[in-house]
Amino acid sequence: MTATPATAEPAAERPLVRTRPTAALLRAAVVGCAAITLAVLAGKPVLILAGLPLLAWALVAVARRVRRGEELGIPLPWIHAGRRTIEEGASTSVTVTSAPDTLLAATVPLAPHADFAPRYGAAAGDASVRLRLSAQRWGRVHVGPVHVLVTDPLGAFRAQEQLPPLDVRVVPSSTVLDAPIEVPTPIGVSGVHLSRRRGDGTALSEVRAFRPGDRLHRINWRVSQRTGELHTNATFTEQDTEVLIVTDTISDVAPAPWADDDAPTSLDMTIRATSAVARHYLTAGDRVSVFDIGHLIGPVRAGTGPRQLRVLTDALARASRDDQQTRPMRRLRAVRPGTLTVVCSPLLHPEVITQIGEMVAHGADVIVVDTLPPSIGDVSVLQGKPLRRDGRISDRFWPEAWATRRLLRRTTVRELREAGVPVTAWEGPSSLAPVLQSLSVARSAPRMRRS
Repeated sequence: MTATPATAEPAAERPLVRTRPTAALLRAAVVGCAAITLAVLAGKPVLILAGLPLLAWALVAVARRVRRGEELGIPLPWIHAGRRTIEEGASTSVTVTSAPDTLLAATVPLAPHADFAPRYGAAAGDASVRLRLSAQRWGRVHVGPVHVLVTDPLGAFRAQEQLPPLDVRVVPSSTVLDAPIEVPTPIGVSGVHLSRRRGDGTALSEVRAFRPGDRLHRINWRVSQRTGELHTNATFTEQDTEVLIVTDTISDVAPAPWADDDAPTSLDMTIRATSAVARHYLTAGDRVSVFDIGHLIGPVRAGTGPRQLRVLTDALARASRDDQQTRPMRRLRAVRPGTLTVVCSPLLHPEVITQIGEMVAHGADVIVVDTLPPSIGDVSVLQGKPLRRDGRISDRFWPEAWATRRLLRRTTVRELREAGVPVTAWEGPSSLAPVLQSLSVARSAPRMRRS
């Protein structure tokens, strides 16, 4: 696959890689010299016609190498990506460039959850080759190490080198929640959420008698003219809020073997839910922070606006699936009362359940997003006999074990709901809509005044 040469680094700044004669050059030199020698010794000029073209080709190749100053080697090929950060499902170009007037072949090892075009990651071209990388999962994709083979146009000298791998960051897809932006308890200063506190705003609270200090532009002249006394419009203030997203990256639960090939793992669902919730509330102007109970993402301080969205997506893209080290769970020390807390977790570890209870005790408005793959513990595939996989019956009974674990987990989910913590399964952008809608309705419901 040939591509147009990309803008490469200056050749003088790149190290040289030594070239070696190819087998074709050695054969041409040996056969050419032998044919001429036999022609002279045997007195058969016809042998010169057989050896002279080969010897001439070898001499031209050597003379070309000397004229271009390539006795010590040629500049090392250079690899770069068109975009170092892409979204899930997007693609970017990976270009390998060598010195001008050379033939280049590059081979890239296949990376998990990524597709190359050409299909097997091998291409050849004139001084430059371009591969198309399509990423299917978030995280870091290691492109390489890249094995390159460079030859001159005559095929007389060649060099083999292994280029270091190139990392491409894949951020979760830009999914936007199909849900309202209302929050149960706005705790900020100004924003788009309607609060219960009266003050400057646009939502009408009541029409009351004018008091000293009221703004003149809020006088309701129609009511004042009808009653004969000055009346003013009282409004509710509009505030922002703080949204805390707690992610559970302690373990990554793969989908069941009978699930689709592109079925997400629990970690995939956690990261995608985190990205969607953060984008949803950052678009509304709220302050969003991330706290990772595991050690895969790391904490992200509270912020707002497009810059905070870039910081958060970069933190998610830097996460590596290859980090399998066991570390102690992080504990959230304190949370501000009234903070909208979204916990994205498969709810498999008792420490996570304890952490949710502590956040509720601190006065946070907690919502739990269940990120356990739906195929795990699916009892519909159990028909009273062991399942066959690849034509064999497993003696470990994993489907039955996960089905039992999911049944035990239902008790945990029921206890959380009885404690006033809504639990909803992550099924896409519309997963949180019913929960947020119910919280919005509960917030706007009339309350009894305490005597």
